[in-house]
Amino acid sequence: MVSIRLWRGLITLTVALFAGAALAFAFAEEPLTFRDPVTGQLTDEEISTIHDDLTYVLALAAGFSVTDSVTLQVWNQLTDAEALGPGDAISYTNGGGAVPPAPDPDAVCRGKMHTTALWPRPADMTITTSVTSRFGVFSPFFHFPHQNDRDLGALHDWGWGLTDTLIGYEAYAWGSPADLTVMRASCLYTRTAVITAPMAAGSLAAFATYLHSLADSYSHLDCIAAMDGLGKPWATHTTPPIDASVPACDYHPHTPQADDVHGREFYTYTDSLRTDAAIRAVYGELAARSWQREGHFFPLGLDTPLAGLTGSPTVSETLAAFVHTWDFDGAANRRAYADDLAAAILAQRQPLRRVFLPVTLKRGR
Repeated sequence: MVSIRLWRGLITLTVALFAGAALAFAFAEEPLTFRDPVTGQLTDEEISTIHDDLTYVLALAAGFSVTDSVTLQVWNQLTDAEALGPGDAISYTNGGGAVPPAPDPDAVCRGKMHTTALWPRPADMTITTSVTSRFGVFSPFFHFPHQNDRDLGALHDWGWGLTDTLIGYEAYAWGSPADLTVMRASCLYTRTAVITAPMAAGSLAAFATYLHSLADSYSHLDCIAAMDGLGKPWATHTTPPIDASVPACDYHPHTPQADDVHGREFYTYTDSLRTDAAIRAVYGELAARSWQREGHFFPLGLDTPLAGLTGSPTVSETLAAFVHTWDFDGAANRRAYADDLAAAILAQRQPLRRVFLPVTLKRGR
């Protein structure tokens, strides 16, 4: 496996598990629904402008074709959504993986209350065969990965196709009927697993899934560290007063606010600095992938001016504007700005002409 230290520079689980709760995730769903990049039709699913709209822009800037940029955009968002489409129709899905049978709680929770399964929550999954589901057994691995070789390093090597096998871990929680959240569960259990995903290792779909987890690792960085400090095997959002407060993890998915733990990832809050870091890490990976493999255009440097925008701001300046100009509720403004960025990038990209030199074999004497 490639050490995470080699690529980090190139560049929670989690939610409240009370009855009927929507699972929260890194770069929380904003008040904006998915827009099919092919048809332009709006669907019912709320999205993250970081995972969705901005991924398309970053892929274009990195030199990918429009078609490949759409693939990266859709599969990034599917890591959260599982399925996308208007009404009951499914236009895109990342279903088709294998979900393992749960272990016997009598065997793994000896001496602990385990009458009620608190995690995973298959009844809340949209696609029961989506291994990346926020309600599934692999949720903490994909959505709250540690920035280490075990978690993000494994996703990196699988997304790049350096290995055909994705090794992650399963997460389970049991307790009593009164234990409504993972934080209150009596028995938490994890085990290493080979994840059978529908995305082929090294494909753009797998790479986009890795990019999603890479961004999430920054979004949930403080919460993961806080949960590590509490000795928890994985991170979860805390929901006071149901749970004891853990400030880096406190979040109410039913009532998202512009100043909550994920809302502060936009605008002028200090927390928005981790959004900047996430975007730069994702762009570094996209540019490296484009240059080495699928790219059709020269990746734009962060200091490249975009002539099609007023004042010709650099790529770096436009990314900062995307994050810091509007608060969490300004999702529609971010989408409109992303559209302007995409148009400016498309207007000035330069084709990448790859040179393949013939191999001359010397005849032995």
